[in-house]
Amino acid sequence: MSVLWLVPEFVLLGIAEAFNPVGQVEFFYSYIPKSMSSFAMALFTLELAVAHVVGNMLMSIVESVTSVGGKESWLSTNINRGHLNYYYALLTCLGIVTYLYFLAVCWAYGPAPGENLDASAGKEEEQFDYKELPTS
Repeated sequence: MSVLWLVPEFVLLGIAEAFNPVGQVEFFYSYIPKSMSSFAMALFTLELAVAHVVGNMLMSIVESVTSVGGKESWLSTNINRGHLNYYYALLTCLGIVTYLYFLAVCWAYGPAPGENLDASAGKEEEQFDYKELPTS
């Protein structure tokens, strides 16, 4: 088996990791008050760090659980003996669960019935009194 079978998965993950932060940053600067945008960006970077830790923990758990009893692990260094297809199926199931959670949060976050989004955007900007900083 060739390692080139992993190219589609890595391409999809790369595209997802490229577009996800852009959407989140746009959300932070569009819908969160300006006074909280730096706090939201700090939470975003914390979220990335926690996601990497959870990913490493998931790999460690899969490695230890699947190699019980002297069996070959799903994440074996020998690609012909391991079962990366099972590991990617597990990741797919976790991705579907998180996507359903995302849809539920989007549905719950949506505007109230009859709310005009364009009219409320101008009122939020008027609420803050922005002043220019003095130049040196």
